[in-house]
Amino acid sequence: MIFSNTEMHGRVERLQATMSSQGLDLVIVSSYHGNLYYAGFWMMPMGRFNFTVVPAQGPVAIIAPIMECDRVPTYSWITDARFYSDAGTSLSGLVQATKELLVERNCALDRIGVEMDVMPVGVLASLTASLPGSNFADVSTTLMEQRLVKSKEEVDLLRINGQISDVGTEALMAAVAEGRTELEVSNEALVATDQALIERFPNLESFGTIISCASGSRSVIPHGLSTGKRLERGEIVNFNILSQVNGYYISQERTLSIGPVREDARKPFETVIEAHARGIAAVKPGVKCGDVARVCIDVLERAGYDQYQLHGPGHSCGIMGPFWGREEKGEIRAYNDSILEPGMVVTIEPAVYLPGVGGFRHCDVLAITADGYELLTHYDRGLLETH
Repeated sequence: MIFSNTEMHGRVERLQATMSSQGLDLVIVSSYHGNLYYAGFWMMPMGRFNFTVVPAQGPVAIIAPIMECDRVPTYSWITDARFYSDAGTSLSGLVQATKELLVERNCALDRIGVEMDVMPVGVLASLTASLPGSNFADVSTTLMEQRLVKSKEEVDLLRINGQISDVGTEALMAAVAEGRTELEVSNEALVATDQALIERFPNLESFGTIISCASGSRSVIPHGLSTGKRLERGEIVNFNILSQVNGYYISQERTLSIGPVREDARKPFETVIEAHARGIAAVKPGVKCGDVARVCIDVLERAGYDQYQLHGPGHSCGIMGPFWGREEKGEIRAYNDSILEPGMVVTIEPAVYLPGVGGFRHCDVLAITADGYELLTHYDRGLLETH
């Protein structure tokens, strides 16, 4: 297991304390990120579901498909695991196993918390029908707030993941060359990133890491994935080393030019570098997320690029991936009045996407400390060119 029993028990105890203050008898955690956070358990759904069941008092339980029976003890600290088979539908098996657990435990069921932002409508409807005397309350924000400030163990893990992403970034930069395909370049970096993962965590499964490389006209697609397109001299290339360690996410992104930077690309490239540097310098505890965002945005708007920003200048990091775990109150967005606190982990990634010229974005991950920040990603943040 990645985290200590003390860490995992502490997460559940904080949730149970919040449940007491909110008058909740039970919380049913259904999301990928919620299960990882409270149970340490993840699985590929493949049409099946799992729950972490947290009562107001007493031990936590896992409900999972029987095919995961050997996986649960490998990843989770929780000893009470209940499994359902494929004899019926996955949904009916899940809900029946959950109801049996609650009856056996004689749990109070007046008020049950669920993640309404991600729980499928059909799952909630089936739970409601199975537990007709219960009122269901949304705990999505509560659970997100509990994940927002990371523990020391979480920051330590993200620091190691930052080192892994550094390896991938170095490998990608070494692989980039005119005439090579985006896939050739990103695949070399993926092999290096996975090798760095298993050197640090030999028994951990490699899952979720994405290395993307988008060049030329494709560089204006913020999340463009790699293709068989060949890199051409004079093109702008964006790449993302999105490394995952047990669901915990680090994103290190860089922009570079194949050969010397073209004149039409120099101004937007240098502007983004300035916005990125100013955004990083603005990060410290006590500052609003929105104020950090505005520092970045102001640089881009003064240069005339206000209409070429396709996303905000940053977001929270932690348990996150392409389909799970966004922490809204950690978004580096102009609207966000949340205050940065020690233990929060965020990205800074202002960007400009100019059709016909290229997409420009450097991204780094920062852990907020008592008096500032610690950079968890380390590659050169300047004007990058291949030779």
